[in-house]
Amino acid sequence: MRIGALNVNIITSCTEDLKGYLGQEIAKDTIARPYTSEDFQKWKNYFKEKGLYKEIAEKEIAEETIPALCEFIYTLSQYFPTLACYFMSKILFGILTLKFSTTDRQKEMYLAKLVEGDLFATFASKELESGFELKRMQTVARKKEAGWVINGVKEDVVCTEDADLFLMLGKIDVSSQEKNQYGLFLLEKNMPGIMVNYDESKKSESPLRTATLTIKNLTVGENQFLGNLQNQYNVFNQVLDFWNLLLASMLLGSTRAVFDQGLEHTLEINRFGQRFMDAPYIRQQFAQYKTELEVTEHYFFFILQQAELQTIEVSQLKFKAMAVSEEIINGILGIFGFATLPPDNVLRRYKSISEAANSVGESSDFYLKKISKQWTKLPS
Repeated sequence: MRIGALNVNIITSCTEDLKGYLGQEIAKDTIARPYTSEDFQKWKNYFKEKGLYKEIAEKEIAEETIPALCEFIYTLSQYFPTLACYFMSKILFGILTLKFSTTDRQKEMYLAKLVEGDLFATFASKELESGFELKRMQTVARKKEAGWVINGVKEDVVCTEDADLFLMLGKIDVSSQEKNQYGLFLLEKNMPGIMVNYDESKKSESPLRTATLTIKNLTVGENQFLGNLQNQYNVFNQVLDFWNLLLASMLLGSTRAVFDQGLEHTLEINRFGQRFMDAPYIRQQFAQYKTELEVTEHYFFFILQQAELQTIEVSQLKFKAMAVSEEIINGILGIFGFATLPPDNVLRRYKSISEAANSVGESSDFYLKKISKQWTKLPS
């Protein structure tokens, strides 16, 4: 995968604004108090009116926008991670995917509505037994004369309440092809044969609520198949790599926010007549979290500067971001006593985001998880 340096004016401008006045304005609506659906719509529309979607859609080489998008998602996640997750799906599973892997007819059907309207796409890949492991995937699309017939079940499909389209990954069964072929399909939520079921035990802050997507004898035409039988491996591999990069961006941004807010809170409060931060154990824990977070952030930005990336590198980054996010967010909440925090405390809300993102990013690939835990020094 190639990700080069490109001056993406609007994306870069939004990121710089977030580091200054804009971040402070969003923080008033999201960190200083519990945010509302009106806040979500307000800031979603703000970035749309700034031309964020249009900028991405009009770039000739979509891949070159990825480094700037990762930094944008990382920065936005420090103030409004649910909105960052919405943008991840909107941009990647809608605009970018349609841009680099579709026919003119598919772009005509969906692209303008994704850019200018409220059409929204999300990802359906993970399965209950196999996670993201392709060889064990049970969802199958069988080639028929007039199109495809799809059967399968996808778990932890994020943003399903907002989604109009599902970008679905599954095995493709074509008599003339080798075994273990895979493809991406763009499915409309209201198609006969698609059922969306919500697990009430997995409630999360909107729009991160996940659902199970059951697909039974769904018949679709060629317009729903992205790419072609010759290039489909490259298409879904690009999408998965981009997804892992953006997911790592969101997790690291959220973790940075929890660390900074937790540190500020620790410096301000007193317990038993002593400043909380003066306790040796607390100082030690924050020093450890600071080092782990900075090492991972350093590697994250190092990765974004590379001209060529391999899937293994991107996967390692995602798994490391998942591990660091879980350790630091849970650790800081444990220091304060999670049960004692008010229900609307901002740290509670960030924990909800982290859990949802880790659920979406979970993989059964033990080897890559093991590698991600071995990083102990900065890259040279």
